[in-house]
Amino acid sequence: MRMRSVHRPLKTALLLAPLTLGVAGAGGGTTPPAAPAPPVRPASAVQPGRPAGSAVSLRALADARGLLFGAAVNHTLFDPNEPDYARTLNRHFNAVVAENAMKWAGLHNNREAFAFGFADAIVDTAVKNGQTVRGHTLVWHDSLPPWVYTIQTREELLRAMQDHVTGVVTHFRGRVRMWDVVNEAVSDAPGHPLRSSPFLNLIGPDFIDEAFRAAHAADPDAKLYYNDYNTDGLNGKSDAVYELVRGMLVRGVPIHGVGFQAHLNTDFDVRGAQVQANLQRFRDLGLDVQMTEVDVQLRPGRPEAGELARQAAVYRDLLRTCLSVKCAGFVTWGVTDFNSWRAGGRPLIFDDVYDPKPAFAALAQELAPPGR
Repeated sequence: MRMRSVHRPLKTALLLAPLTLGVAGAGGGTTPPAAPAPPVRPASAVQPGRPAGSAVSLRALADARGLLFGAAVNHTLFDPNEPDYARTLNRHFNAVVAENAMKWAGLHNNREAFAFGFADAIVDTAVKNGQTVRGHTLVWHDSLPPWVYTIQTREELLRAMQDHVTGVVTHFRGRVRMWDVVNEAVSDAPGHPLRSSPFLNLIGPDFIDEAFRAAHAADPDAKLYYNDYNTDGLNGKSDAVYELVRGMLVRGVPIHGVGFQAHLNTDFDVRGAQVQANLQRFRDLGLDVQMTEVDVQLRPGRPEAGELARQAAVYRDLLRTCLSVKCAGFVTWGVTDFNSWRAGGRPLIFDDVYDPKPAFAALAQELAPPGR
C-alpha cells in the first residue's frame, strides 16, 4: 500500500440511498484515479455520543463464522472529540491493524532506539477489547527513515533489516498474532520483476527470505504474510506473486499466507477479474489468504445512489468470494470515510457521521447465518 495521509480529512455529510445491490460494472485491478476532495461538513453536524452505527454487529456475525473482520486505525482512536470512532471499531470489528504506526519510520526513526509508544497504545487497546492485531509492516520500500538510505553495503543493510525485524516482532510477541513481513516487493513494470528498493539493490532478492526467517525466529507462533496491491484477480502481477511465494515454499521459507490489498473502485468486477480462481490457487499451495486493505472508491461525476449500490455490490462480491475460499480475514483500510486515505472517494462502509452505508448492509447479509 502507498503512503497513507496522516492528516485528518475534512468530514462531509452524506445522504444515504436505499440499498439496491446490482452487479458491479466491468473493470480491472488497476489503481483507481484520484477522487475529488470532500466538501466541508459544518461543525454543527457532529453528533457526539451516538450509538455505534447499527443494531446489527458485524463483529458478532464475523465471530460466528470464525472470520477476522478488521479495520485499519490511526490517531483518531484516541481523539476525545471522536468517541464514536472507538465505539464503532469495538462494536463492528474483531481485528485491528495500525495504519501507519508500525511502519519502519514510525517505530525506528532513530537507528539507536525504537519508539513503541503509539503502536503499544494501539495494541494494548485492541487486546483489552478482545481484538486480534495484524502487524503492518516490517519491510517495505516506503516509509523508511533517512538513516537506512545512508547504508552502503549488503552486510550492513542485511544486519540492519534483521535487527529491525527481530526487535519489532520480539517486542510484540504474544500480542500481535500475524505480520505483513514484506509489503509490495513486486513492481508494476512490464514482466513484474521485484521492485527497486534499498533492500533489493543492496541485499539482493534474498532479502525477502531473510526477512521472513528473522520474523519466524523472533516469534515462531506468529503467522507471516506477504502483502501486495493490484493482485486481487488473475493478472500478470498476481502471477508474479504466485511464483514468488511458491518459490519461498520450495526453499522452506516460513511463510503462512498472502495478503491481497483490494484498493478498488466501483467499476471493479470481482467475477470478471477472476478473484476466486486467483485466491484459490494460493489456497492450493497451503497458504492462508486475507483481504487486507479493502476500500472501494466511488467514481466522481456519477449519480450517488447508483454509485453507493455499486460500492455495496463490490464489497458483497469480494466478501462472498473471500468466504468461498475459506479466507482467514477481511480488513477494511479505515473505519469511516472521513479518516480514509482516499476520503474524497468515500470508500468505506461507514459515512462521515458513523452511519452505516449500503455496503455495511451488503456485508451483514453475507455474514449472516444461512436462512436469515
